[in-house]
Amino acid sequence: MKVIQRILATILVVGCSVTAIDASAQTSTPPVDTSYVTYDDGPISLPLGVGLRIPSYDRVNGLSLPFGPMITLAKGRFELDPTVTYRSNLGKFDPYAKATVRISPRDALRIAGGRSTFSNDTWIRGDIVNSLAAIAVGSDAKNYFRADRVTADLSHEFVSPGQTITPRIGVLHENAWSTGEAVPHTNAPWSLFSRTDRLKMRRINPAIIRGHTTSATAGVNYNYDLDQTSALVDLNLEHAFTAPDAEEQGQSEGYYNQITGDAKVAFPTFGAQTFSFRGHTVYTPGDPATPQRFGYLGGAGTLATVDLLALGGDRLVYAEGEYDVPLPAPVLPFIGPPIIGVRYAAGSAGVGTLPSFIQNIGVTFGIKFVRAEYDIDPNYKKTSYSRRHAFSIGLSL
Repeated sequence: MKVIQRILATILVVGCSVTAIDASAQTSTPPVDTSYVTYDDGPISLPLGVGLRIPSYDRVNGLSLPFGPMITLAKGRFELDPTVTYRSNLGKFDPYAKATVRISPRDALRIAGGRSTFSNDTWIRGDIVNSLAAIAVGSDAKNYFRADRVTADLSHEFVSPGQTITPRIGVLHENAWSTGEAVPHTNAPWSLFSRTDRLKMRRINPAIIRGHTTSATAGVNYNYDLDQTSALVDLNLEHAFTAPDAEEQGQSEGYYNQITGDAKVAFPTFGAQTFSFRGHTVYTPGDPATPQRFGYLGGAGTLATVDLLALGGDRLVYAEGEYDVPLPAPVLPFIGPPIIGVRYAAGSAGVGTLPSFIQNIGVTFGIKFVRAEYDIDPNYKKTSYSRRHAFSIGLSL
């Protein structure tokens, strides 16, 4: 009997211990899950939450407000970017779509098509800086034309430490027509200053020749960024099989060849001092190109002593170099020290030939994002296009 009592007592003690352990486990804090979780937003996303893209502003389109979804499929190997852009001054809604198919990590097929407003002068200023300049002081450093356009190109990347080389081949087809006003006018979008200035917001927009162009394209992009030195070179070749109104342009076969090049280089010299170079060229050998392939020079951003985009044609050469020296004090929070610099620029543009080059020598002073610039043309008497000197304020974003 005593043996049975001892066995029951042992079972009771063990049972109480297990119950106590279970109760302790139930009341203790559960361990924190520190594992990484990837959230999939799905194939469709809306930029800025509503599909709104970065708007732009200029003297021809007024406010350009694009919106549309982003569609990503096959783990990012296929991207579709369809947009509709409202242009306030034209009263138009332009549909446009871009698609990217990543055949491999270094091979991509890009297709784009739709209706839009195009410009060959985007190398002078980016959209954000040009929009701010147009709104504030009526300075729009672009000429425009409208077109229904379809493009496709295939590219491959060659990657090595600090540099990437990307050759590409493609095709282009467009039906283009003029936009804006090709004669003096009073119709211009709003700006804070210079809305009525015929060299600013009321500046004419050169007419083009309406019609279809079908071209083969090829190019290469070189990007270098290593040890505080950066370089970007982009070359593009267009061979037009057909061009609008060949006889009116004096073409014998209705085609043209055009090479366009851009280059930017920046590197440190002594201490915090830096040197930067920028160049742009348009070369059309043989038969001239149609006006929708013309490039332009003049005004702040290129040759400051020349009226804004007063020089243009299917042949253009522009080069500038700037040497910047940061001052030792004061060092401003988030901006850095004031910067003084010297600048040299030279360029020319024309149809079928290059007139005499115009030179600008200037000094700059400012901070990281804003610069005041004073330029002179030492040979201004030799051309009717250039003034003796010019003062301008520019943005760098």
